[in-house]
Amino acid sequence: MKVIFLNIWGGQVFEPLMQFIQEHARSTDFFCFQEILDSPTPGLTPWGGRTTIRKELQEALPEFQEYYAPSNNVLDKDGNVDPSTFVGVAIFTKQGIEIKSQGRVHVQGDPSGNSDDDRLNAPHYFQYVRFEHDKKPYTLCNMHGTAYPGDKLDTEERLEQSKRIVDFLSQEKGEKILGGDFNLFPKTESIGMIKKTGLKDLVQEFGIKTTRSELNYKRYPDNIQYFSDYVFVSPGIQVTNFEVPQLNISDHLPLVLEFM
Repeated sequence: MKVIFLNIWGGQVFEPLMQFIQEHARSTDFFCFQEILDSPTPGLTPWGGRTTIRKELQEALPEFQEYYAPSNNVLDKDGNVDPSTFVGVAIFTKQGIEIKSQGRVHVQGDPSGNSDDDRLNAPHYFQYVRFEHDKKPYTLCNMHGTAYPGDKLDTEERLEQSKRIVDFLSQEKGEKILGGDFNLFPKTESIGMIKKTGLKDLVQEFGIKTTRSELNYKRYPDNIQYFSDYVFVSPGIQVTNFEVPQLNISDHLPLVLEFM
């Protein structure tokens, strides 16, 4: 099976992103995307995200079933974005794979979504799907962790976020895959908490040098951060390949997992 995790940056690099997705659609079983905007009104956010990127992804992946988990309304104090615009995460599952159940788990911020312009208190969720592969149960989790503060270091909120992830996974049966944009550096306690559960950190095991693209380096030349994204798998998963190709399709790089 093949799973691709990618923070799509709201679709800012639209044509290269869509080309990448279409090239991999035939061989991929799950796409796990972060920073998915959803709005009835076409337009751009103040940071350049496409407000209808969710619909555009659906149109690009007609042979996939989408599961969307919105987090909160887009924060735009200037009022230039339709207030019904949401941002969230999405798992696209290839048709033919039976999803036993799916949902989302609140891990950070105000779950009511009433965070106004308080980015630190904006709600965050991870989503999950449960399925069977080779007669074994699997739980696949798609994560987008809180981005603030931008130093990607431990905070009480991030530690609590990791605790809620660990608590959820501890109750899951079978094999587990957890991936996405965690907005954390590798040596934080928040990442260490996840590794202490026995999950394997594939970014570390495969010697990945960065999960950020050149677009991010150009945007923040005085504050280059090489890591933000991770994939963790339970020991029973036989990984056949894991790679993070250097592509300028987002300010993040895609994380591509293949397993038997």
